[in-house]
Amino acid sequence: MRIVIYCIGLVLLAAGIVVQTKSGLGVAALTCFATALAAVLHVTLGSMVFATYVIYVAIQAWITRKHFRPKILLELLFSAMMGGLVDLMSAWFVFSPSNMFQQVVLMLLGLAITAVGVSTVVGMDIVPNAPDGLVQSIADSLGKKFGSIKVVFDTSHVAASLMLSVCMLGNLAGFGLTTVVSALFLGHVINIVDRFLQKPLRGLAFGN
Repeated sequence: MRIVIYCIGLVLLAAGIVVQTKSGLGVAALTCFATALAAVLHVTLGSMVFATYVIYVAIQAWITRKHFRPKILLELLFSAMMGGLVDLMSAWFVFSPSNMFQQVVLMLLGLAITAVGVSTVVGMDIVPNAPDGLVQSIADSLGKKFGSIKVVFDTSHVAASLMLSVCMLGNLAGFGLTTVVSALFLGHVINIVDRFLQKPLRGLAFGN
């Protein structure tokens, strides 16, 4: 059951990222750096999600070097799966919003799906999403809440992506309202989802 719940969370996470992007209001903060790099290198978003996730795993390994757990290396497998799911769902998702109201609804729906996906994957404590594994390592080392550190992480992510896009592409490479909203609020939404979702999910998965 734990593995089943984890896989559902993985699919939800990929779906949330794609839905946010398909809103037409910009890409999710979680993938804005990968989006900028994909545009610079002319590769698919999924392949660049995989590449950036590998970097996150390396940084996480460095942060936890004194308490390194080999399980962290399994995040590389997760990264490959996530990259494939993002490309697959991007091809499958054909709905195109026709007005601003639909775009905003799609953006908020994507934000909620992403938050549930992150909360589910992290809560099952099998192999975390690589960026969230890095955020968790930073949060643990600083003694802070996961959601609070995620806001800082995502905001820094957006700033780095903007610099890369402007310097290398001369444009904002997908930066928009979705990027700002997800950077500022996704971490807080995850904190809220955790309060309602973690206890029943852990009871279902661990029997406590």
